Amino acid sequence: MAVIFDGKKLAAKKEKILAKKVAEFKKKTGITPKLVAVMVGKNPASELYLRKKSQAAKRVGIEIEIFKLNKLIELIRLIREKNKDKKTHGIMIQMPIKIQNPIRQPADKIQNPKQIRNSKFEILGSIEPGKDVDCLTPENFGLLAMGKPRFLPATVRGIMTIVENWKLKIENLNVCVVGASNIVGKPLALHLSNLGATVTICRSKTKNLGEWTREADLLVSATGVPGLIKKDMIKKGAAVIDVGSPVGDVDFENVAKIASFITPVPGGVGPMTVVSLLENLFQAASLRYSV
Repeated sequence: MAVIFDGKKLAAKKEKILAKKVAEFKKKTGITPKLVAVMVGKNPASELYLRKKSQAAKRVGIEIEIFKLNKLIELIRLIREKNKDKKTHGIMIQMPIKIQNPIRQPADKIQNPKQIRNSKFEILGSIEPGKDVDCLTPENFGLLAMGKPRFLPATVRGIMTIVENWKLKIENLNVCVVGASNIVGKPLALHLSNLGATVTICRSKTKNLGEWTREADLLVSATGVPGLIKKDMIKKGAAVIDVGSPVGDVDFENVAKIASFITPVPGGVGPMTVVSLLENLFQAASLRYSV
């Protein structure tokens, strides 16, 4: 039977350490680290995540300012404003955002907001990289790909903390990452590969998916497809990390019978993602003031 990871317990421990660092930073600089979190449109799951981030930020002494916008023009204007604001140390756009038509030039170069045609790539790319605490800009993603990350995406950082806590030796580890999003699957696969793991990336619709997942010493699933990963798709004794939301990608009850380690949903990766975002924010503030 697998060891069941307690994300809430480890996140609480990390919060206490972070709160101490934040208090020392404030004492030295007189500055409170500040995160700007933005949600575009209405999404109940996103509102829940923002609430959790806000509550955690308050516990560790970080200021968080939340904006709920309906128009993309408002988003561009807000990003430009907060890029220049010296009191803002991190900017996070709560995903997903609903964008359809492409912009014909970089969003930060557009003078007339009427030129905006709704491109997620250009909008996220307009965040100042030093404030991009979720690693969504092309510059930060490129640094991560080259093995020199400024920040790890919050969920990736959370997963790496879990891996380190389980004391998995990453070098020469066979890893299968199911899901290839820019916020979890791709950056996680790149980072693990840079650390020496042998990594396979699959999708939820990969043909004969089980043939790939059964080779993995570490399986990470981040597709959002409930119950995708079954017991017969897991190597006996493998570690399984479930990033699916809101109910999980993994058939938890049955997979836990043969895995050596497994993360539940909820209470697994989620709490680690929240505290990791705040750790990134503190890192951004510290770098800006060389503390």
